[in-house]
Formats: sequence, structure tokens, C-alpha cells
Amino acid sequence: MKFIFTYHAQYRMDIRNISVDNIKDIIRYPDFSKLEENGKILKVKYIAGKGKVAVVYIVRGSLFNIITIYYEY
Repeated sequence: MKFIFTYHAQYRMDIRNISVDNIKDIIRYPDFSKLEENGKILKVKYIAGKGKVAVVYIVRGSLFNIITIYYEY
């Protein structure tokens, strides 16, 4: 798996102190997952000390293009 982060996603990770390992964990072992009609994938996982973290991304071959990260309420 190769990950590419949009500037927006990287900014969100930085201000929320979310690591690349957190993102990989959310994608591999989500508590909730949804495939959107536009091809985007939403995955959500509870992370201790951070709460529910959502990741939105698109897969193209072995490339994971991370679009955004946000807290799910």
C-alpha cells in the first residue's frame, strides 16, 4: 500500500496529531466503513485519546489517495 496525502489531509492530520500509522489502522481495521457512489471510501474508527476519527480516500490500484481526515461525532 502506498499512501498519498492531499495538502488538506496532511494539514488535518497535523492539527489533530493523527499519524500515518493511525490512518493505516483506520483503513485496515475500521469500526465503520462505507463506499460512496462517487468512488470515495469512508472509514471510521475510535482511537483512544482522540475519539472517532474518519478518513475519506480513493483507491487507484495500490495507491491510497487520502482526501481528508475529521472527527466523527
